[in-house]
Amino acid sequence: MTIWGGIFGPFGNGFRILLPGDRGSDVYEVQKRLKRYGYYHGHIDGIYGEGMKAAVIQFRKDHNLSITHNIDHEFYKALEIQLFE
Repeated sequence: MTIWGGIFGPFGNGFRILLPGDRGSDVYEVQKRLKRYGYYHGHIDGIYGEGMKAAVIQFRKDHNLSITHNIDHEFYKALEIQLFE
């Protein structure tokens, strides 16, 4: 599998709201961060599956974020993922 994020990396086109079933370099990067923080225990593959969904919910609970399985701007901020110009 090849995951392409463009010349500007996984968020070269900005942040998108990620939902279960989404695939891409942005999903891959979020998985890496969640794994680094001890929330995600699955294979880092760029696919937002059930294991990642559970990790997202637990991360949101632990960081007092709104409880949803969406990965949105507040989630990116809590993961310390920032866009640079």
